[in-house]
Amino acid sequence: MDRFTQNPAELFRGVGGFAIAGGVGSLINHSFSSIIIGIYEVLIGAIIIFLEVRTPTEEHKALIHKYASFMHSFIGRGVFYLLLGVLMLNYYTILYVCGTVVGFVGLAYIALNFLQMFEAPSTMQPPNSDPESQPVWQGPTE
Repeated sequence: MDRFTQNPAELFRGVGGFAIAGGVGSLINHSFSSIIIGIYEVLIGAIIIFLEVRTPTEEHKALIHKYASFMHSFIGRGVFYLLLGVLMLNYYTILYVCGTVVGFVGLAYIALNFLQMFEAPSTMQPPNSDPESQPVWQGPTE
């Protein structure tokens, strides 16, 4: 419990499972768009689980920093989860539940960005230094 009071972002590690459940729920509806969205949600959910559960190596951090640098900030991750949650809000009750949970986690990450009293967890730390990796967007440094 002490770990959660030091860093509340640790509570949000299960969001990948909700994304996968939402993806499977989208695959149940047999239309072309829901199948594409379901595959997307399952893949993104698996990537989220990979990023949240185990601490990435420096090679993984460099790859994430190069192609998805928004995952290294609370607001970037929050907006991504919020958009993923909104994408799940259709067809069935399970999708509404999963989309709502993922969306609320996104809103919580956005709120953590503005609180500024918690340090980013180890899964959100950028790589130490890699001259070849350039972020997609880099915010102001001051």
